[in-house]
Amino acid sequence: MTSPTPDERASAYNPASMPASSLATTKAIWYRRPWFLLTLLVAVGVVVSVLADVTSPITAAQDAADQNALIKQVNQGIAPCSYALTESFSFFNEWRAGRLTSGDLAQIPKLLTDDQTNCSLASGPIYDMSNSVVPVNTPAGKQIGLMYQTVLTWVTGDALHAIEDIQYSFAHPGDTTRFNDLARQARLLASDRTVALQYLANAGNILGQTLTNLKLPVMAPLRGLT
Repeated sequence: MTSPTPDERASAYNPASMPASSLATTKAIWYRRPWFLLTLLVAVGVVVSVLADVTSPITAAQDAADQNALIKQVNQGIAPCSYALTESFSFFNEWRAGRLTSGDLAQIPKLLTDDQTNCSLASGPIYDMSNSVVPVNTPAGKQIGLMYQTVLTWVTGDALHAIEDIQYSFAHPGDTTRFNDLARQARLLASDRTVALQYLANAGNILGQTLTNLKLPVMAPLRGLT
């Protein structure tokens, strides 16, 4: 038996001389290549995601649940400041009425410093609230977002400045220069509370239901101030 010549060996393994079915197995069709399949999968995922957003809008029930959860976060964040402000107003009214003892007067500066902290960004609850509350981008959510911004002003603007005015008044008992500003801050506390509650009501009207109550306190009138 004679060995095949070099030309015969080359001919036996020449791809051009192989059957068409064999060639097909050695060369991937373009639409079966890995890069094309990966691109196709990404494109399909994007389309599915977009269609899901279009065909599955947030329900009114879910929207309301989201708004109530946010309001709960706000209430938790402002609770220490609400207490601190109420306490500061009480100290001022008791002082103006002449009902504080020397022992009371000795303790109040430290208590007012704590109250001031509780209405500033140095307060843990307020700091956490300012960094964690994210309003939902729905018509109702936009109203709750405006409510939230107004509440931040009520806490770190109106309430904080009112407490600072009370601190000054206790530190300078014969000086009434901050009384006018204190009266102005009290008016701002009332007006900003009304604005925040209106935004809350707007959101409830959009959703057709009453949402969680916003716990901003009504402040007692300041004795001797208008």
